[in-house]
Amino acid sequence: MSTANNAPAAAQSVRPLELFFDLVFVFAITQIASVLTALPTGEGLARVIVLLAITWWMYGGYAWLTNALDLERTGARLLLLVGTAAFFVMSLAVPRSFETGLWGVVLGAAYLVVVLVHTVGFIGTSGHRGITRIGPLNLASALIVLAAGAGPDRWRLPGLALACALQVLTPFIGGVGGFTVGVGHFVERHGLAVIILLGESIVEVGSAATGQRDLVTVVAGALLALALSAAMWWLYFDREERDSEQLLHRVPAQRRSRVALYSFGYAYLVMIFGIAVTAVGMQKAINSFDTPLRGLPLGMLPLGAALFLAGLAYFHRVLAGTWPVSRLVGAVAVGVGVPAARWVGGWLALTVATAVLVGLVVAERRPVPADRRPNGGSRVPMSG
Repeated sequence: MSTANNAPAAAQSVRPLELFFDLVFVFAITQIASVLTALPTGEGLARVIVLLAITWWMYGGYAWLTNALDLERTGARLLLLVGTAAFFVMSLAVPRSFETGLWGVVLGAAYLVVVLVHTVGFIGTSGHRGITRIGPLNLASALIVLAAGAGPDRWRLPGLALACALQVLTPFIGGVGGFTVGVGHFVERHGLAVIILLGESIVEVGSAATGQRDLVTVVAGALLALALSAAMWWLYFDREERDSEQLLHRVPAQRRSRVALYSFGYAYLVMIFGIAVTAVGMQKAINSFDTPLRGLPLGMLPLGAALFLAGLAYFHRVLAGTWPVSRLVGAVAVGVGVPAARWVGGWLALTVATAVLVGLVVAERRPVPADRRPNGGSRVPMSG
């Protein structure tokens, strides 16, 4: 590996090995979503939150790592493959990680390997100085995850929540200076994660639909779910992804790492969580297409769609400097059908959520007036 002084420049595009890694990451997200599918309660939702948070933290960490890593070198490739294997083992352990037995330990041990590989990978790269501050805190959170898995079952959720809290505070404790952001690579890498996750959610929903006997449920439910997922794709990829690259380029180099953390870290976590919960909500709605919904499944679809829109709105705010009010209104509006779905069925929840997001797509296709663009039009116009 190169020395820190001769570190390779930040990557500007995604390499095939990173796509391979992303497929394993998306498998991890679907495994986490399966926890909520199996336990659609408040406790199940809490488990998903902590599992997704620690997983996303290290996915983001690997996006920063590969941004600085020379993947033309065999050693770097093998190192990333070791991290990929650890991520895969962690994913396998997720559905049973809260059960009595060794699965919690397997999850913690695999997560520790993920963090160790991430820390070692930065040696000799442009991020060497930054990882000396962030790395020890990441290792501390990984050891908490391992301890939670090895301890009594009742400690698992609080332990993982403690690890999440440490990760949220890590950038404020250690700082995010010392890392170089290759903007093109960074934007593309995160966008690919979104589109692969949306595609996987369609696969899961399609499987749920084909398991139904009623023809209307299968066809109408699947098409509504497809339209909803397509609207989520459109809201991000039509303008937001393209313009985010140009806006991030304009951020001064000394501030770019922090802006990238808030937009592609924290805001993206809310978006990814929203996509995962929406996928589970769509499955529940199709399973109860013409029968009333009860409990958490009643609010799961609107909750997921609202989280996606809220995360997307914050993402826009961080990069463009303005709040897209239409998306915040949309986040509230998706809950309109909840009371009626309690008496009618999942088809109404699907219809309302789809109508709101498609309505936003249509509304945002209109050109943005120059006087409503960020900084009076000095920046690239964006959605909302």
